[in-house]
Amino acid sequence: MRLRLPFLLLSLLLASSPAWADKKALFDNAHAETAGNADWIIDDNQPIPSPAQSGIGPNTPGTYWTGAISSWGVDLVKRGYTVATNTSALTYGNASNPYDLANYDVLVVDEPNTLFSSAEATAILSFVRDGGGLVAISDHGQSDRNNDGYDSPMIWNALDPTHLLGVRCAVYNETNNNITQTSANVNASAADSVTRGPVGNVTGLAFHNGTTFTLYPSVNPSVRGEVWMTGTPQTSLTGVMAASSVYGNGRFVIVGDSSPADDGSATPGNSSIYDGWGEAGATDSTLFLNATLWATRRTASGDATPPTVSVAAPNGGEDWKAGSTHSITWTATDDVGVTAVDLAYSTNGGASFPNPIATGLANSGSYSWTVPNAPGTATRVRVVAHDAAGNLGADSSAASFTVSTWTIAATAGANGSIQPSGAVAVVQGASQSFAIVPAPGYHVATLTVDGGQVTPDTSYTFANVTASHTIAAAFSADAFTLTVSTVGAGSVARSPDQESYLYGTGVELTATAAPGWAFTGWSGDRTGTADTLSLTMDGNVGLTATFVDIQAPSVSVTAPVGGERWNTGSVETITWTASDNASVDSVRVDYSLSGAAGPWLTAAHGLANSGSFAWTLPAQVSDSALVRVTAFDHALNTGSATSDSVFSIVDATAGVGDRGPTVLALARPQPNPGNGATLLRFSLPQAGHARLEILDLGGRRLWQSEGDFAAGPQARRWDGRSTAGARVGAGLYFVRLATPWGNRTQRLVWLR
Repeated sequence: MRLRLPFLLLSLLLASSPAWADKKALFDNAHAETAGNADWIIDDNQPIPSPAQSGIGPNTPGTYWTGAISSWGVDLVKRGYTVATNTSALTYGNASNPYDLANYDVLVVDEPNTLFSSAEATAILSFVRDGGGLVAISDHGQSDRNNDGYDSPMIWNALDPTHLLGVRCAVYNETNNNITQTSANVNASAADSVTRGPVGNVTGLAFHNGTTFTLYPSVNPSVRGEVWMTGTPQTSLTGVMAASSVYGNGRFVIVGDSSPADDGSATPGNSSIYDGWGEAGATDSTLFLNATLWATRRTASGDATPPTVSVAAPNGGEDWKAGSTHSITWTATDDVGVTAVDLAYSTNGGASFPNPIATGLANSGSYSWTVPNAPGTATRVRVVAHDAAGNLGADSSAASFTVSTWTIAATAGANGSIQPSGAVAVVQGASQSFAIVPAPGYHVATLTVDGGQVTPDTSYTFANVTASHTIAAAFSADAFTLTVSTVGAGSVARSPDQESYLYGTGVELTATAAPGWAFTGWSGDRTGTADTLSLTMDGNVGLTATFVDIQAPSVSVTAPVGGERWNTGSVETITWTASDNASVDSVRVDYSLSGAAGPWLTAAHGLANSGSFAWTLPAQVSDSALVRVTAFDHALNTGSATSDSVFSIVDATAGVGDRGPTVLALARPQPNPGNGATLLRFSLPQAGHARLEILDLGGRRLWQSEGDFAAGPQARRWDGRSTAGARVGAGLYFVRLATPWGNRTQRLVWLR
């Protein structure tokens, strides 16, 4: 049966409890505690909850106010506390802020979702060190409810990166950063006021997705586990679900999940998932209330005399390099004793000291300080000493001193750059690298460091900088070679004509063919068909100019010259002279029994240009016979000549003439050079199969026409396209007639 005591009687009983009566608790709502579906507030009326706290009695439900942790606030009021909500940046020692931490005994922060500023972090830690209490609640990894990139484990770790409070939260991807379990693995020490406190004994703690902690007794020897994961030894420094510690004169408690504090009610529109405050099988509310009462500031002692502090160094006028190490020295005395010393620095001549150097130091009188990279001429250091009663004494540098950096002056000439450039600030002992980047077509010509030249390179590093330096880079254009070779007879002139060329130089090449030759094109690193080629040097260039022989050999038949009477079947000597601008590769000898009209029959082909050929005359007789000698050069240009006039072939017995058969012949293409179309004429000695072909200089067949033809003259037209229909390029080609009686070839110059 539950006894209902009158509210007045309860108030009298609470008034007799000096450990926490008439205390003030501040719940924070300045760090996105209501982001997403969270509602970690005691009431939506802020900073003072409504209805009034005076209306709370022994039986007032936790839903008296509207908020997911309203039961926490209501239960504290039942124990004599005054509660309020903080809605702006946390401060400590700001007399103009009625919700300054100095006006409160305990601060409760349930799952913050934005980072504490550096000033807020200093305020919170100073508040605890001076005797205030902090009850902190974290949540599981990746519980970033406002999507700003920070969840509560990360935020608590950022508040205390050096573990002054002795605790670090497990974050996402670390072990046990998101657990769900009800653990009865509770610290059972009778001296533990968190688990064995005035509200009752804690027998279990229920997590619904929460993180765990690692303890650091080497940093804070007072830190202890309150609840561990099921099966974890209580000697373990990991797997801790709730922990506490003493820092300075204050106390700290942290729990790894927000669900245990949730009372199942929330502001309309939000969803409160768990009633952890009254969850069956757990004693979550008992732990939180014991923790709040334990952390609440105790009554101060009678000592009201602050320590006396004097800063010896730096005391003004010094020039300390960023990154260098110097000793901050001081003296601090107290009538009882200095318990801790805090160091901070100012960059505004002592108007404020928002930058902590170290906190909670022993009063050794000296601290080795690595000067931060915060250059300026208005730097001062402050030393704050604390005694056991929470009294503060402070002193700062008598005048400003300078924090400076070493400077590396980095410059680059034209056609390149150096990065970084200009006056580059470097802290003491650091290394600074530079990238030297030539423009395309340029290289590092000289690299000058501190007035002396070093090996040119595209990078340079100053290591362990302890002085100012200079570095200067100069660049020069790259030099390239131009190599020109020729195929065939011709020459190439270059302008300008020199052994090498700087990047970007313009060069004009002119190809000139030798007499009887024609320029066909450039190959190699550049291509083209015009005899003049302009190029810009951006690298080494190799070119070949190709010339082809277009001059026909010169031929003269010296025997027979005409008028001779040669007998059938006799052997007679045909003589000639043949010359060429290059050389005559072969000679063919033809004869006709019907004068110049032919047909012409081959007596021999592929002959060396010896000037004579022993010819066995045919059996046919003729009174109008002619001999023709055709010379071929290496490019298959041809030159022909015939006997000056006809001669006779006679049969001494019969005296009968015979004009002979129809001749195998391939006429010179008309027109030649050709452009658009050319006529290919040929004749066959008798009916049969023949093939007409167009070949390139490599012997590849580009076009053909074949079939069965009658004896005698034939003709085909070629339009300058390959068999596949593609237009061929300008150049020298060969027309070949292939028959069972032999092959005939003509040269064709094609103009596109």
